Amino acid sequence: MKWTFEQKLAWVKAYLAGEFVPIPKGFSGTLKGWHHRVNTWAHAYLECGEEGLNPSGRHRSFPPEFKLAAVTRVLSGESARAVAYSLGMPNCTRVAGWVRAYREEGAHGLESRPKGRKKHAQEETQIPGAGRIGEAQAGELHAGPRDCLLKKIEGLGGAGGAKPRQKCEAILQTKKEFPKAKLSDLLAVAGLPRSTYFYEAGRHDFDAKNADLISEIEKAFTSSRGRYGVRRVAAELRSLGFAVNHKKVQRLMRKAGLSAKRKAVNYNSYRGDVGKVADDLIIVEYVRKDGQVHHKSDFSCTGPNQKWTTDVSQFAFPWGKCYLSPIKDMYDGRIVAYDLSLHADLSQAKRMLEKAFSLGYDLRGLIFHSDQGWQYQHSWYVGQLKERGILQSMSRKGNCLDNCIMESFFGTMKNEMFYGHESEFESFDSFRHAVDEYIAWYNGTRIRYQKGMKKWMTPLACFEASFGGHPCGASL
Repeated sequence: MKWTFEQKLAWVKAYLAGEFVPIPKGFSGTLKGWHHRVNTWAHAYLECGEEGLNPSGRHRSFPPEFKLAAVTRVLSGESARAVAYSLGMPNCTRVAGWVRAYREEGAHGLESRPKGRKKHAQEETQIPGAGRIGEAQAGELHAGPRDCLLKKIEGLGGAGGAKPRQKCEAILQTKKEFPKAKLSDLLAVAGLPRSTYFYEAGRHDFDAKNADLISEIEKAFTSSRGRYGVRRVAAELRSLGFAVNHKKVQRLMRKAGLSAKRKAVNYNSYRGDVGKVADDLIIVEYVRKDGQVHHKSDFSCTGPNQKWTTDVSQFAFPWGKCYLSPIKDMYDGRIVAYDLSLHADLSQAKRMLEKAFSLGYDLRGLIFHSDQGWQYQHSWYVGQLKERGILQSMSRKGNCLDNCIMESFFGTMKNEMFYGHESEFESFDSFRHAVDEYIAWYNGTRIRYQKGMKKWMTPLACFEASFGGHPCGASL
């Protein structure tokens, strides 16, 4: 809906006086949208006076030199709104349109054109992405390298936000892509002085001083067989005496091309209610400030062997499938016991429990959590836990968050030793050997942040330290 000049002026004066401006009849937006519009009128009134509220000012014409000066200011880092207000224009949409036309067609796009549709015979031949014919011969920068350079600078925060070295690198990349582009034209588009360009181009590699650090990063990444990410590599470097921030490690790893592969494979053992479904002992209730009762998972422990979790995961190969069934301690993250089999049957669950019980731990009062898989509902399985005083816990149906600790281990394991290496395991025996080697490395060598100790330690180191038998691991 259009408003008269008198209405806008009255509303703006009331707004600037601190009065509440109600929504008038005919406005279909919200109260927030209305006050945003009034605020825009108020800015235009403060910058341009009453002319800022006069719609007749929108139909003014501007020469190409005027438009080019405004576009240059925007490309140098100023906002389109600030440029429009400084030029006495109440709206920034025209300035934004000029910038868009300049990027598409260069300086020729800022020239005034007759209104209406052109006749077919009068249309000028254009080259897609290169402006009108004759533009390059006139000494202006070709639209291809100009647009390419502008996109690179925009990705660095615009001409006003990019650093001189970033602008220099963008110009060098553009010169490689467009060898015939003139350097003077590229410098003008980037807003970079010629002397600064040659100074930055003559500098040595910025990361040349980090050669030793990059070498240690590659060693830590290689020794983990490409399994360590940014956080663990940074913790490993700190344990070696390097005072380094994880952001710097991330930048250097990205520059060296060190990253892990990610993929997702799911296995579901749920077959409905085939036995007794235990309560979810991991879930606790809490009352929010609004008085509503909500639930959340509580994985906290004060020591080892207080909460265990288990699940089954599938590994697919050309020669068939196999299944891993481990038990993980929620306190230190250690894999207590596991079994790898070609079949996800009850015999696998029996072998897993026998290995865990043979360690001789006192498990009375232990919370043993799992999903609602059929093997965990079996009467034999339930009886074995009851016989040892273990409290069985099961996740809510269709909620994987309750068993996320075990799911997290499967995701970590597959990312670090399975994905991208499937062709290396030619048989079940070769994969079983690799699993044994990985879990031994996971428990005894791979560091993780232990919340209980507030240090980066291996699971076994945290387990031993909880009994006072380990001097601590790598600290932050």
